[in-house]
Amino acid sequence: MDLRLLLLSLCTFAAGLAEAILTGILPSLANDLGVSLSLAGQLTSLFSLSFAIAAPVLGWLTRGADCRRLLVVTLLVFALFNTGAALSSGYTTLLLMRIGMAACCGLLIMQASLLAVELAPPAQRGRAIGLIFMGISGSLVLGVPAGVLVDDWLGWRWIFAAIALYSLPLAALLHVALPRRTMGSPANGAMYRRQLRNPVLSLAQTVSILLLGGHFTLFAYITPWFQRVAGIDDSQHIALTLLLIGLAAIGGGYLGGWLSDRIGHRRALVVVPVLFASAMLAIPLSLGHPWMLLAALMVWSTISWMISPAVQSYLLASDPASGTAGIALNTSAMHLGVALGAALGGMVISLAGIVWAPWAGLALVALSVLCAALSCWLQREPEKAPLTAPSR
Repeated sequence: MDLRLLLLSLCTFAAGLAEAILTGILPSLANDLGVSLSLAGQLTSLFSLSFAIAAPVLGWLTRGADCRRLLVVTLLVFALFNTGAALSSGYTTLLLMRIGMAACCGLLIMQASLLAVELAPPAQRGRAIGLIFMGISGSLVLGVPAGVLVDDWLGWRWIFAAIALYSLPLAALLHVALPRRTMGSPANGAMYRRQLRNPVLSLAQTVSILLLGGHFTLFAYITPWFQRVAGIDDSQHIALTLLLIGLAAIGGGYLGGWLSDRIGHRRALVVVPVLFASAMLAIPLSLGHPWMLLAALMVWSTISWMISPAVQSYLLASDPASGTAGIALNTSAMHLGVALGAALGGMVISLAGIVWAPWAGLALVALSVLCAALSCWLQREPEKAPLTAPSR
């Protein structure tokens, strides 16, 4: 394994943790800030919306910058915003700090993904992208469950302080290990227009939005769903369940890249949403059967992280000339999906109750399956099998 890719994965771990951490601490944070559960959930929705807007804008503003220096400086600014979140005096201040974090995360993940593609051999680009997303999914393994326990013992502010401290030595390691490299900005207007005007490519981007929207309709409120619907109300049991879900998720990114390399990008684009819809349907059907529910949650968690490398591999293979613009757009699309899911979940909770959250999410996932199938049908070119089997 290229150690530089591992460092980039550790970088996206920090970004993923900053985004996902609220899923484990939402009830206590809402109580401490004196706001409703739905309003607290919008800290995730607005984070992701800010991420989606900031990623392409900052990609354009930083065009031509040295990637190593840009990653290091962004991590340091990210640490400052986390420090501000730890010291925030109320909901509004925390929201502003979260928006700043989101902008940093957008730049970190986009640059890490593009640099990983540059560093990897062409035949292993899907797996390189998957490794980057393993960093994000890995934040669920240690970060989110640990956050539940830290919140229980010390309070939620210490979680943001820990993220800030984690970022400092990582910035130093990136400065030492990464090569000095200047890449063209993916935020090229012509390439963006080429991606958005092509229905094959825009439908693939919509797959990310709808599938991750369906995922976060439930996942953004997973702790209160555990407490009110699944009957898991002890903080240690919640932390253990989140740990197991995270362990299942950690290989999802790599598995999605491997699947794209193995069966081809078109098949993977359809197979992953179908599998995810099946797993999400199993969750409400497993209520009352703890071990079946845990298994369904773990499979659901794994497959949720397979979609990003599958879509990005599809975009790169379908139109290599604008592929980097496609990856940049997909970084925004994923977080539009998160924002959509968190907002929809909050609306469902307010209007119908949290028990309906997975069913609302499943409706979005079903639409993602249709978009994937339509994109592949419009492409209509037989996908060539690889001449040699991809290396393991």
